[in-house]
Amino acid sequence: MERVKSELIIAAKLLDCLGDLNGDELIGASKIFSSFLEALEGETNIAYNVLGMKDFETASTRVREAADRVSFSQYEEAMKSISEAISHVASSGQWAMQTLKDHSLL
Repeated sequence: MERVKSELIIAAKLLDCLGDLNGDELIGASKIFSSFLEALEGETNIAYNVLGMKDFETASTRVREAADRVSFSQYEEAMKSISEAISHVASSGQWAMQTLKDHSLL
């Protein structure tokens, strides 16, 4: 859970850097970033399959949306999708924390 959230935060930081690039740098960086998002989508799918939490499925969808938007140079919209993914993953963490507290494991 924390790993996916950390990777989403990294994605947001990398996406922010794309706006500073142009020309061939931007083309190359966009391709690499898209590959990173593809891997991140896989991570969120694994988390969903293991935990069965809908928030991870939604986060995966938002990561896919971000990748699609990056391919059309829609960086602001992509950032919104990444932010929504972070929010969903963070929400799932709150549920896990409450479950641990309820079972006196914290």
